[in-house]
Amino acid sequence: MIDELVKAANALQDADISAPDWHGKLKTLPKVTAKEPCLRVWLTDDGYIHGLEAISADLALGLRKFEPDLGKSLPGFNIQPLYRVVKPSEDLKKAKGDAAEKLKTEWTKEFLENPVDEREKDDFWKKTRARLQQSFGRVLVDLEQRCKDNLVEGETLQKFLEIIKKIDIQRFQKEYCSLLEREVLSGDLSALLMCYFVTADQKQKEDNDSKVAVPKYTLFLDVKDYRQYPVAHTKTIERLNSLLSSENPEQTTTPQTEETDAYGFDTSGLDKKFAEVVLPALGGVKLRSQVKAVPAQARYGLCEANTFQVGAESRKRTKRALEWLKDHDGRTYGIAGEKELLFAYPSVLPKKQVPLIKMLGAQQDNSYQDEDSFKRLAESVIQQLKGSEASIAKAELQIFSLRKMDTARTKVIYYRNITVASLELASMSWNEGCQNIPELSIRDWSKEKNEKTRKSFPVSVEGKTIFPMKLYRYLNAIWKQDGTRADTGRSKVRTFAPTDGLRLLLDKPNDELALYMLSRVMQNAQGFFVTLCGGVGKNEVTSFPGQDSEKEFYPGILGLLLFNLGLKKEEFMKESAFLLGRFLRAADEIHRLYCEIVRKKELPPQLCGSSLLVGMMESPTSTLNQLAMRSAPYVKWANAFHNKEKGGLVHYWMNHWSTIADQLHELEWPKRLTPEERAQVFLGFLATFPKSENTSKETNELEPELMTNQGEDK
Repeated sequence: MIDELVKAANALQDADISAPDWHGKLKTLPKVTAKEPCLRVWLTDDGYIHGLEAISADLALGLRKFEPDLGKSLPGFNIQPLYRVVKPSEDLKKAKGDAAEKLKTEWTKEFLENPVDEREKDDFWKKTRARLQQSFGRVLVDLEQRCKDNLVEGETLQKFLEIIKKIDIQRFQKEYCSLLEREVLSGDLSALLMCYFVTADQKQKEDNDSKVAVPKYTLFLDVKDYRQYPVAHTKTIERLNSLLSSENPEQTTTPQTEETDAYGFDTSGLDKKFAEVVLPALGGVKLRSQVKAVPAQARYGLCEANTFQVGAESRKRTKRALEWLKDHDGRTYGIAGEKELLFAYPSVLPKKQVPLIKMLGAQQDNSYQDEDSFKRLAESVIQQLKGSEASIAKAELQIFSLRKMDTARTKVIYYRNITVASLELASMSWNEGCQNIPELSIRDWSKEKNEKTRKSFPVSVEGKTIFPMKLYRYLNAIWKQDGTRADTGRSKVRTFAPTDGLRLLLDKPNDELALYMLSRVMQNAQGFFVTLCGGVGKNEVTSFPGQDSEKEFYPGILGLLLFNLGLKKEEFMKESAFLLGRFLRAADEIHRLYCEIVRKKELPPQLCGSSLLVGMMESPTSTLNQLAMRSAPYVKWANAFHNKEKGGLVHYWMNHWSTIADQLHELEWPKRLTPEERAQVFLGFLATFPKSENTSKETNELEPELMTNQGEDK
């Protein structure tokens, strides 16, 4: 980790960027989101609450809190909603998506109408009051002792410390509750700040186990009558850092030596412990740790500082570099996965940071907008880098990932440097790979409603390009044959890591990795594809509750992996495996038309083609024999059908059936399908068929009719 951070420190120095050396007890605030807001409390000189207001995510990024002990801090601290309210599980299931905020606001209003004594019985602020007692007591004393000798009379921080002494916790809660209730009911603040809704079972779990996670948000205390800057201002936080650092023994000057460390600076301070930096998702990270008490650490006869000499100046530079990198969310760092962060930046830093991290996919899902496709973001990032100074356009991009291995150890699990030109070629190849699929027949429900029926209607699904750092989620997902996920709760699979997507993007050659990924996804996601194909064969919209985006990304993932194995759609769409999938699809279409016309729209649970998909994976020859027997009555009927209304459509599919049969007759069939061939079968089934002029009208008229049984309100 030290090597990577030294490069970042050098980049900061070359760009003349002065990164602050933050005191070890000054910790960043949690990231502000809609579910975890940050609320400022304005205090009067006598310790009363004057008002409340939400703090923006941008402002919160520049704020810090003095936290000598976990969970006890000033001027910011984590709190819980005022009340915990038990609701039936049926009600809570409704409180999801766009309707959640509105519904919870209504529940909050209902709850607040109850008598006060009833509300107090389920007071959820007991733990918060205990935490405040320590923050307004021991933490305040500690902070005052560290700063008092250097405070200027009347400055904001001096007034802040004096005001906190005057706060009565019981009075503070009553005032806060009253003001918050008013702001929530008026719609100025989120109802999430007031009430937290749980089932009876969840409440019992929380009461029995203090480690169960509960909702929280940040409260930040401020001074109404401040001087020059409020407490919630970067200037005030920098002032606080200066006050704390002036008395910090770790920051005092260490006598220089004549020897130099591994990075050319003097070796003073070798005997001291490395500083700890608090990172999002990872918590406290020690830049280097090697304990003498562990025998394995001395395997080469050296231990601790003697194994790799890093002096005080080098340590300070690396600490500052890491803190600077993690202060630029979405630009220089992003959350890659559970207990993992990705860092990426040009070795020559531009004046304005580019969203390189966002392009790679190391961001929370809600940070992306509909228009933020991989292609658009990649083109934008590359253009910004190439349009910068010549030195930046030619600079190497430094990319590395940190993962928290356990409480003490944090490890660099991926490192890569790459030129801007190489990244451009890699991103273009990645997008081309994800588009290495035929046009799809997959459908989803529209977000808009039909003006007359007020119902959603079927719309075509276009394959999207997956972000590299999100690829692992789809590779690890395990699906049952009924189209539901098997890897839920503690049964989650972790075969692939977030950085495996980067390896596929940047590390060449990568055919072995691509083949392994393809073999796993064909095994893990077979149930998904079988279910999806079954719906396509019936001309129905197949829904995967809460996971419909899979229909947009899974086909492209198959195309990407085939592309990395040298299999392009122009070639594999002519091969036997792809044609086998199309043959099964044509069988489904003929069977479906038979049921629609002869059986008056009574469709069986499975049509004859899609019902044989699993068998096709294992034995194409025997499966085709089964298909010939199962489809014989429907093919015979289709050949003899001459109805004017739908005869063209029936003969259209019979023509495809015959054409594909002739093509397969001329090709050699595999005895057992490889992962590459299995992927081609599914893509063949899901691919669209060309429409002739004579049948296009019939097809367009028939499809809405077939969808009527699926058009429930969405």
